[in-house]
Amino acid sequence: MDKVKLEMNFLNVANKIVKISIDDPKEDLNNAEVEDAMDNIVALNIFDSKEGDLVGVSGARVIRTSVSDIEF
Repeated sequence: MDKVKLEMNFLNVANKIVKISIDDPKEDLNNAEVEDAMDNIVALNIFDSKEGDLVGVSGARVIRTSVSDIEF
């Protein structure tokens, strides 16, 4: 079974990276949609971090992990 995660990286007011992950993003997600969503998160100021508000976008990636259960 494969697991898929969208990892979005933001910068906070302390210029540190803050990661927000979304499990099972839609399959046909494109770069523009991710960038727009991240810009909206920053503009609407809906998340913060230990060091304060998110102030910019740093990057994003899709992580795919293959998981195989071991039967006993």
